[in-house]
Amino acid sequence: MEKVIIVFDGYCILCNKYVRWISKRNPSKNIYFTNFNSVFIKEKYPNLKLGNTVFVIKNNGEVLTKSQAIKYCIKYLKINLIFKYMLLTIPNFFLNFLYELIARNRYNIFGKYNECTIPNSIKSSNILY
Repeated sequence: MEKVIIVFDGYCILCNKYVRWISKRNPSKNIYFTNFNSVFIKEKYPNLKLGNTVFVIKNNGEVLTKSQAIKYCIKYLKINLIFKYMLLTIPNFFLNFLYELIARNRYNIFGKYNECTIPNSIKSSNILY
């Protein structure tokens, strides 16, 4: 099973809820999580900077963003098949538009933590520090 790394904004409450949701629905536990402040990112991917997107790093080192990143993770999740199919078939340009709209306003709508965090509910074996 391919190892997938999700790099997210640890200050963002919505982003933290997203990674918690992903973690609960990933039975194979092949998805790992880290935030932009981690030593892992600073050492291995210093060019990745906090922005208005979540990053997914594939096994081959390819970095995905926005709807591509979300769709890539969805295929590893145990979720409703109709919901999964709908997400995977929506055109990227439309999902990216919605993604950017939410991402630009995420702190105003959902709030922001004072510290960069990783949710406690994620197993430590799936966190890259």
